[in-house]
Amino acid sequence: MPKQLIRDYLQTQGLKLPQDEVYMAVLTLRAVMDSGAASIDKQVLWHASEALKLSDQIDDNPANEALLKQVFMALDSVFSRSENIKSAAVYALMPSENGLPSLVCLTAQGQPLASVIAVDDTASQNHLAARAALTGWMNIADDIPQWLEHGDLQGEHNLRGKSQLSAPVCSASGAVLGVVHAEYPEIGQTDETAQIGWLALALALQTPLQALLQREAPEQKQQEY
Repeated sequence: MPKQLIRDYLQTQGLKLPQDEVYMAVLTLRAVMDSGAASIDKQVLWHASEALKLSDQIDDNPANEALLKQVFMALDSVFSRSENIKSAAVYALMPSENGLPSLVCLTAQGQPLASVIAVDDTASQNHLAARAALTGWMNIADDIPQWLEHGDLQGEHNLRGKSQLSAPVCSASGAVLGVVHAEYPEIGQTDETAQIGWLALALALQTPLQALLQREAPEQKQQEY
């Protein structure tokens, strides 16, 4: 991934994270994704429940299965290296039958999270992931009980993760493709190390999500490595 895209993301999000560390974290994830070494059960990749059957949202074919495997491996890599993590998920931003967008879970780790989240003003008050998808801004909540007390977030379900982070996955042009969401059981867990890990995941997932959603990658005029 060009360093310019990382720099642009950090500047757009107003984040003062060390760019070189983010870059190396992205390269590590790309290596994991490109290795394809893991053997993953098809039912895990194409998960199905009462709330969501993934193959109803994305065509079940070998190309998409390979992309889902990359998404799974990348999330698993960050999740397994995260301390005190409770839950994490990668969502794709999909249009619904009524024309309203929603976040659809591609893969998740840890305790169960919502499979489908509406993306509208109401949902953005109840889910940080919906807020990130709606606004394109990364949301970092280091003290969820305080956010609830002050009215910055609503819904008692949020107490399951007392620290939360939602990072938008964006195309090079800035369009939101999806969201990476992580939750921790205690407050004060979304420090710089955590932010670098989840931000790197959001950046690394740009290419597979773009392909899964069948959105063309805009031409990149500046290739700085």
